[in-house]
Formats: sequence, C-alpha cells, structure tokens
Amino acid sequence: MFNNSRIIAQLSYERDRLLGAIHAPNTELSYGYTWSLFSAWCKLMGSSALPATEETVSLYLTDMLSQGNKVSTAAHRAAGIASRHRAADLPSPVTAAVRALLRSAQRIRCEQPRRMKPLTPAHLRAIAEQLHRENTSAAARDHAILVVGLASALRRSDLSALLLSDVEIEDAGVLLHIRRGKTDQEGRGRRIALPRGQQAATCPVRCLSAWLDRRGRNWYGPLFTRFDSRGSAKLAISGPSIGRMIHQRVAQIGLSRAEYCGHSLRAGFVTVAGEAGVGEMLIASQTGHKSMAVLRTYFRPAFAASAAALIGL
Repeated sequence: MFNNSRIIAQLSYERDRLLGAIHAPNTELSYGYTWSLFSAWCKLMGSSALPATEETVSLYLTDMLSQGNKVSTAAHRAAGIASRHRAADLPSPVTAAVRALLRSAQRIRCEQPRRMKPLTPAHLRAIAEQLHRENTSAAARDHAILVVGLASALRRSDLSALLLSDVEIEDAGVLLHIRRGKTDQEGRGRRIALPRGQQAATCPVRCLSAWLDRRGRNWYGPLFTRFDSRGSAKLAISGPSIGRMIHQRVAQIGLSRAEYCGHSLRAGFVTVAGEAGVGEMLIASQTGHKSMAVLRTYFRPAFAASAAALIGL
C-alpha cells in the first residue's frame, strides 16, 4: 500500500526546489539584500513591507534617490521588492506610477552608465610578455583566462563556471560548451568556437594547452582553478577574482586599474570585431546577445574607427 503522505511530502519538496531556481543564485542573493534594506526602512517608517503599497515604495525610492543613490540602483531595489511580492502571491506595489518615477528621475539626472575601456589583442600580447617572465602556474592560468575570455567574449561568471569537460581542443581550435549563462537561466546551452590564433601569445589553443599542462588533464572539475597557500587547489576561481586578476595584470603594463575590469574582455571583443567590419549578427552569435541595442553599448572604438576620420577633415 502506498504511503500517500510520504509521496506528497517528497513531491512538495521537489516542487519547492524547482520553484527556488526561478532566479540565478547571484540574483537571489542580491534580492535578499534588497529586501532586508526595504524591510528595515519600512520598520523605521512604521509602514508595512509585505504587502507594501505603491505609496510606500515610491517614498522609499525617493528617499534613496535623495541620498545620492543612482537611478539604476533604485530600479534594482524596485525589482527585488516586486519579486518578493510575486513570490508571496501578492500584487506588485511597483506600479506604472512607480516606474514613471524612475523614468522621470533618469530624465532629470541624465545618468550615464560607467563603461570600462576595452582590452585588445595588443594589450594581451603586452601582458603575455610579463606572464612569460613569471613562468608560474598562476601566470599560465591568467594568460589562458585572458585569451579565452577575449576570444569567447564570455562574462567573468561564465569563465568561472567552465569545467574541463566543457572544453574540446581540436586541430582547428577550441570548442567551449556553455551550459548556462546570464541570459540563459534555463540552461539550454550553446557552443562557442575559438579558432587558432595567428600569434602564439594570443592563440586560444596554445594558451589553454599550456595551462592544462600545469593544471593536469586527468581530473575533472573547474577549468580555471584558484591557488591556496601551498600553490594548488581544485576549486574554481571566482568571477570577482577574475576581475581582480585583470586589475593586477593591466597595471603591470602601465594601464589604470580603475579603467579596466572583467567586462573589458567582452567589450574588447565587440570593439575589435566591429572595427574589423564584422557584422552585428556574427558578433552576437559569439557574445550571446539577443538585443542589438545592448550589443552596441559594448562597441567602444578609438579615434581611428570614428566615422569622422573617413570624411577628409
């Protein structure tokens, strides 16, 4: 005889687990922080956080903006508040009026997103000279991350998530299997081809092979690992650590740490490909962009690629 209560309990657990995966882990963490701030503000003001009213949310966002927070930060907080209400099966207090408040604030402030400078193959070749002199496992890893990151146009979180089993090295180049990404939360996956480079210092095959010789090819796990105090580890290097590594490596060739970050690799790919006349559709097939408008924000050409340079001034 079936134990219905036990089956129902197991199904309920599995349902809750599946529902808990609606948002990516980083998004859940961010929304949790957002909700703690909003709840504390409501408690201070004597207002209800759940359910909250349109008035409460609009005053909270106004308070945020008046204290110097960016409109983008306020919009993210609003999204977190709306998400918590939907999870509780309550109407969202982030109404059309609240969204109009954020749009008006943006019109008044004309805030511009902070855009980092792109890293180019020329930058990577200069960094490679420094890494070659170091001749360490960390240098080999950093070299591979930089070259694979630029060639693939992957986000730093996607680079961190790569496993050895996601990599196929062939005569023509490297195939990367991207199991999940920021715009692919359902995990449909995609493949990215990285052809062999024309120069050794920026060849994905050579740089990745050199790192695998150091890492070891006989154990499965993270492709790019971090190092402990003894110089070895089998844990994945984190996305923020990749960002810090880029800060360190660009500083070694005299570039400003403040002007480059993990996004510089992605912006570098789009910029160099755009300057070379590669079409947007082909660029997007590498970057995974679904919006051409968003893709264009990564195109950051220098003076040589300006249309003004072509009109005979």
